[in-house]
Amino acid sequence: RFSMQRVMVVLQISVSLVLLFSALLFVRSFHNLLTFNPGMREKGITMAFIGFQNAHLSQDHIEEYKRELVEEIRSIPGVQNAATTTNVPLMGGTWGHEVTIRGAEGTSRFTWVSPGYFNTMGIWLLSGRDFSRNDTSASGRVAVVNQTFVRRYLNGVNPLGQTLRTHAEPNYPSTVYEIVGTIPDTKYESLRGDTPPMAFAPAAQFPDPRPWTSIMIHSDLPAATVAESVKRRIGGTHPEIIVECRSFESRIQDGLVRERIMAMLSGFFGVLAAVLATVGLYGVISYVVTRRRNEIGIRIAIGAGRGQVVEMVMREALLSLAAGVSIGIVLAVAAGRGAGSLLFGLKPYDPLPLG
Repeated sequence: RFSMQRVMVVLQISVSLVLLFSALLFVRSFHNLLTFNPGMREKGITMAFIGFQNAHLSQDHIEEYKRELVEEIRSIPGVQNAATTTNVPLMGGTWGHEVTIRGAEGTSRFTWVSPGYFNTMGIWLLSGRDFSRNDTSASGRVAVVNQTFVRRYLNGVNPLGQTLRTHAEPNYPSTVYEIVGTIPDTKYESLRGDTPPMAFAPAAQFPDPRPWTSIMIHSDLPAATVAESVKRRIGGTHPEIIVECRSFESRIQDGLVRERIMAMLSGFFGVLAAVLATVGLYGVISYVVTRRRNEIGIRIAIGAGRGQVVEMVMREALLSLAAGVSIGIVLAVAAGRGAGSLLFGLKPYDPLPLG
């Protein structure tokens, strides 16, 4: 009579285990993303997106104009450093070139930055030198590469002094760069995925300057304060300029909306399923005990002790629990494998959340 009820409870337990395990996977994955070190400074960075199309500058004067803007921002009280970049990291943007180095061919991400960019972003040189004001459009082309670039294309050879050549593309002629420095690996377009080979070149040597730029600003002041100061300073001296500012850290967190929603929803339904399974298990066992009250009374009358009665009842509960958990573990591992592409920093069958 009660077999169907027991089957339903076993199914409740197994389903709740799957939902709880999935919830813990997503919560831990979201936590891993929030606490992951991308290899650069996140806190204290304000991004300023500046457009100066209305200035009507010739291409020969665009980079000089950008340098003036950077110097004005650096002079703002509380700003420790600032630098331009053609690609803001971790924002999903990407730009690459086909390259040839020591006879090997492949691809590399390329970013053109102004002097002080690595210091602004907290990326320290491993060897060689940083870019300087001497790296101009008239000087030799130079580049700083990351460790993935070194491992993939140089095979243990000292990278300093080596040259790489980019393949020609529209507005980007084939160019030979001398490697003058190396940096640690950092994340590029997002926190997920492997770090690609990356090369940085001086902003003054960017072959296709445009009337807009992104400036990374390092300051211990709140991002809102920095944004207001930048808009006030730039707006006062260059009223024709359009300025938008965002906190780098908050923008990265905004990019984790999917992971945050999945962690919240899976956590809610996981807890709800566990509560329902607990109530279901308690209800069935309670009902069975009530139905067997006369039998239990007879057992006690003929000598059964309290412990024997409790053991009899608990045995049924544990059997249902064991069956539900056994089925749930198999389903949970299968669900974890199915969600493997959504996880970050842990395996689909991670033993800690399963335990």
